[in-house]
Amino acid sequence: MKGISLKWKLLIPFLFFAFAGTSILTTINLVSQHKLIRDEERKGLRLYYERFLEEFKEKSNQAMSLAVVIAENRQVQLYLAEKDRAALIKLLMPIYVELKMDFDIAQLHLHLPDAVSFLRLHGLELFGDDLSDYRKTIMDALRTRRTTGGLEKGLTGFGIRGVAPVFLYEKIVGTVEIGHSFDRFFLERIHEKWGVDLALYEVDAHQPFKVIARVGKELDGFNAQPHLCEAVDRGLAILVAPRGYKTRSILFGALKNYSGQTVAVLEINIDRSAIRERLSETGNLMMVIGAIGIAVSFLLTYLVAVFFIRPIKEIVMEAQDIAQEKRDSRLNPGPGDEIGTLTEALNLMLESLKEKRVAIENYAKTLEKRVEERTADLVASEEKYRTLVEHVPLIVYRVLEDGTTEFVNSYLTECLGYTIEEAVRDRTFWQEKICGFPAKENLKDCLVPFKTGEESRSERIVKDKEGRWVTFIDHAIPSKDGEGRIEWVDGIMLDITELKILQEQALRGEEIRILGEISAHMAHEIRNPLISAGGFARRLRDSLEENDQNRKIADIIVNEVTRLENFLRTLLSSIQPFDLALGEVSVNDLLESCVSDLKTFLDGKGCRVKSNYESDIQKIQGDKERLYQAFKNLLKHALVSVREGETIFLSTGSLADRVVVSISHRIHRLSQDDLDKFFFPHIEEEMGWEILDLPLSRIIIHRHGGKVDLIQKDNEELTLRIELPVGSSAS
Repeated sequence: MKGISLKWKLLIPFLFFAFAGTSILTTINLVSQHKLIRDEERKGLRLYYERFLEEFKEKSNQAMSLAVVIAENRQVQLYLAEKDRAALIKLLMPIYVELKMDFDIAQLHLHLPDAVSFLRLHGLELFGDDLSDYRKTIMDALRTRRTTGGLEKGLTGFGIRGVAPVFLYEKIVGTVEIGHSFDRFFLERIHEKWGVDLALYEVDAHQPFKVIARVGKELDGFNAQPHLCEAVDRGLAILVAPRGYKTRSILFGALKNYSGQTVAVLEINIDRSAIRERLSETGNLMMVIGAIGIAVSFLLTYLVAVFFIRPIKEIVMEAQDIAQEKRDSRLNPGPGDEIGTLTEALNLMLESLKEKRVAIENYAKTLEKRVEERTADLVASEEKYRTLVEHVPLIVYRVLEDGTTEFVNSYLTECLGYTIEEAVRDRTFWQEKICGFPAKENLKDCLVPFKTGEESRSERIVKDKEGRWVTFIDHAIPSKDGEGRIEWVDGIMLDITELKILQEQALRGEEIRILGEISAHMAHEIRNPLISAGGFARRLRDSLEENDQNRKIADIIVNEVTRLENFLRTLLSSIQPFDLALGEVSVNDLLESCVSDLKTFLDGKGCRVKSNYESDIQKIQGDKERLYQAFKNLLKHALVSVREGETIFLSTGSLADRVVVSISHRIHRLSQDDLDKFFFPHIEEEMGWEILDLPLSRIIIHRHGGKVDLIQKDNEELTLRIELPVGSSAS
């Protein structure tokens, strides 16, 4: 394209687009036409299939109607009740012959009430066989006392059957069955009406499909097995012009028996040769029209290109003179169209070139001095930047897109223990050590700016070289090149570990304060009415005789008031200040002691505690008696909450400088409201514990600098997760 003239550069694309557009439109039209015709063929095949099912249903209804007519014959009822085969043969044989001639009836069959064959008019020598195992129509007619019908396989093969119960004085004395043949004769009648090729296949799970009957043309070499399987699985399989058989359209449709099982597959085969011929004629016509359109487009484009190129050639020659400095005077003004605009632009360019030439000559004289001054400024700025970065209490970094840590300051070593060399030489350092992601994960999930292209601020928890957890605020900023691609990410990380600890302690203190206010308010509101009620209840009880029925009611009031007094006492104990006697405490030994003291209650309820203690767990600084009191109350609550025979899971572990205790058990009655009020005082009736001092337990753990979390899993399991610091954080 570079070596040809502008005229042909215009002609070739226009010709190409004309050819491509016409070809595409022709192709789209042909494809759309093919698709529409194929869709119509599929609809036609479905219509044939639905008409076949209607024929099938009509035969079934006809069989049921005829069976009802015979079942209502009084003589049939009497003879069948008396089991008189000879009388039934004499009565029904003329009827059977007439039905066979008029309605194409193939079977007339009478059965006894226990589903045993009594009389086959289409096979007099066959009777006495039990049909209950495979003839559901007969069993349902006997069970429901109603007429049933549908496709079913019998001793003589498939048939479209109708079965009606025979009553004598409202008692079933047997059933009458009318059956149409479901074979080649049935297909031939439909073939004569519709003019399509048909075939029936029997479905057998233990062997390939077997042809029951076929009318019309069979396709040589066509493998129907996969499509028969598809019809069984999905109900329908439609093939329009399959490979090797472009002139045929085939439908495979499932046929269900009375029980709703797919027992046969119908093949409908239609000749589509006429459709192919019409499609070929239409395609040829569209190709001729497209060729004429391309020729006309080429001629018009050629004339436009010749007219358009002529003034451009003149402007090009004048521009060449300007470029070779043969011309420095303005060009003659052009017409008022784009050519005139181009002429004016060349005049402006000519004047600008004169001005730039003078400016370049002046700038070249001072260029060397300016370069030296700018270089000195950059060196000074870099030294100031490095000095500032190395002395700030922040981790300053730069990470490339491939994960390489290009720069990090020495505060990384001071804060996390990793050397700068470790960070720089390991391409996965930032992803694995800082973000905690596996090396196979994408770096973009670690540093969000690589994914979003925008700066981000996030909280990041990092494990240092010694295994301690440090919390940072990470502010990352992407750096982009001139085309907008991200080259690297610069960022700073501020250590906020101590701030997070202080924040958690403040929240725990606020929780304790709120619990104290709630308890004080409840105690104040309950105390005076409770004292009055208790005193008057006791006086009332003591004033009644032992055998007075009202004395039992008074005893109930006194007992309930006593429970409330105990509740109030526990509530007051939760807000009373106390001091901690700190010392070394083994959490494992403390928990074992609690479980041992509760062994009697565990055995009484048939429950057990399954423990999993970390063997080398560190001892903590705490008040052993207070912690024992807290853990025992929590275990008591777990024992009250579980059902008899269930298991409570108790485990300990380490997390950096903290000890973690987990108490897990199944729950059966905790709502969201119960979880929200879990650490409010509890009144329980079980195991002899009226009061469980859970608020005090939580306060004790918080006073030791720890925390308690409730975790509910799938509404079936509750876990109390308790964290206690190894060092002294008591308040």
